[in-house]
Amino acid sequence: MASVTTVDRPLEGDGRDDSLARPSKVADTLVMSPIVTGGGGITTEQTEIAVSRSDTAPPREDEPGTAVLDMAAFWPALEAAEADERAQREPPLGNVLVLVPAHNEAASIASTLRSLQTQTKPPAEIVVVCDNCTDNTALIAEASGARVMSTVGNTKKKAGALNQALATVLPQMGRDDMIMTMDADSQLCPVWLERAQATMRLSPKIGAVCGVFLGERGAGLIGQFQRNEFVRYARQVSRHNQAPVLSGTGTLFRVRALREVARERGQRLPDNPGQCYSTISITEDNEITLALKTIGYKCWSVPGCYTLTELMPTWAQLFRQRLRWQRGTLTDLRTYGISLISLGAWLKQVFIYLAITGTIATWVIMCLSFNKGISFNLQWSIAVGSLTLVERLITVRRAGLVGLLLALVLVPEFCYDLFKLSFFLRALFDNMRRVDVHWNHVVKGDA
Repeated sequence: MASVTTVDRPLEGDGRDDSLARPSKVADTLVMSPIVTGGGGITTEQTEIAVSRSDTAPPREDEPGTAVLDMAAFWPALEAAEADERAQREPPLGNVLVLVPAHNEAASIASTLRSLQTQTKPPAEIVVVCDNCTDNTALIAEASGARVMSTVGNTKKKAGALNQALATVLPQMGRDDMIMTMDADSQLCPVWLERAQATMRLSPKIGAVCGVFLGERGAGLIGQFQRNEFVRYARQVSRHNQAPVLSGTGTLFRVRALREVARERGQRLPDNPGQCYSTISITEDNEITLALKTIGYKCWSVPGCYTLTELMPTWAQLFRQRLRWQRGTLTDLRTYGISLISLGAWLKQVFIYLAITGTIATWVIMCLSFNKGISFNLQWSIAVGSLTLVERLITVRRAGLVGLLLALVLVPEFCYDLFKLSFFLRALFDNMRRVDVHWNHVVKGDA
């Protein structure tokens, strides 16, 4: 950048101008007159910057002591300086290490690793955590270029496998590094890590970010029900920054946030000290979301971060999966109690069960009305049904033609909603009786 020097010039008048320093424009020369105090009174020292203009007379020869500022070089240099200043203000980000816990995932692990390796901003290292595998998961992972770790004596499912891996890698990582955890049966969209890291830069108080999940192809009618459900959930989550749950299909953590969670276990957070993931929760992703929020971190959902995940192929497996999700959510809320952090989640559950009560009451009233021959308002019924249909179609428009047709028929999805009522009520009943719910791992090769 060109330097600017000053040149002394005699002032008109008696040299005792008591006005404030001000710029004046003379032809193509910008003259600045700062006040200079001296023993003999107040004088001024003029700084002259000659600016070349193409639409005026040719510039005069530079006078001794006058600096010519090259505007073509000035603005790029200024922008570069501002960019450096912004970079210094932004939270520093280090390397990204990905942990992929896997139990007999030979059918899907190669696709999962490929989605990580083809990211627009790929991770520094990928570690597959083989948890009691009896298939070729480890061999396929190594052949795909991933580092493989195997758990030892783990009986705590996914949370236990991640805790063993984190106990190994966390001490080796820098404070500004990040760790991503993701399921071995999921695939990330190509820009997932790039957008997640960009969101992390927004604030050092963002402890973790996740995306939304969509259902893979296949599984027939039950698969389409789940795909429609996931599309609606993704639409709902995308309206807010705050993530209701850090999805197990893919979450990016700050290393220092995970270390703080482990340090607070047994004090402000439940479970044993030193563990990042709670092993007493059957929904470890929901629990670590509450844990991070409890110690003051934000958990955000990143727009445009999509993950393709597996679907339950049978009604029995779907029921067990959703029963575990809901049962675990209620147990986690009971563990953390009612506070400003958990109040929103509590209110959501209250709303869900009030809606279930209203649905049951509506059906009872309708059945009693038909049984007693009570007439109903046809126009009103058509109006309400039309509004419901429009809402169903709008919220599922990204599920494709098949998803729209399924929503258009209306009755099948209404029956699916009744199916969902069953595991919500069962979860509440089990929670009140403190009944345990176990994992229902699905191996794709056997599905």
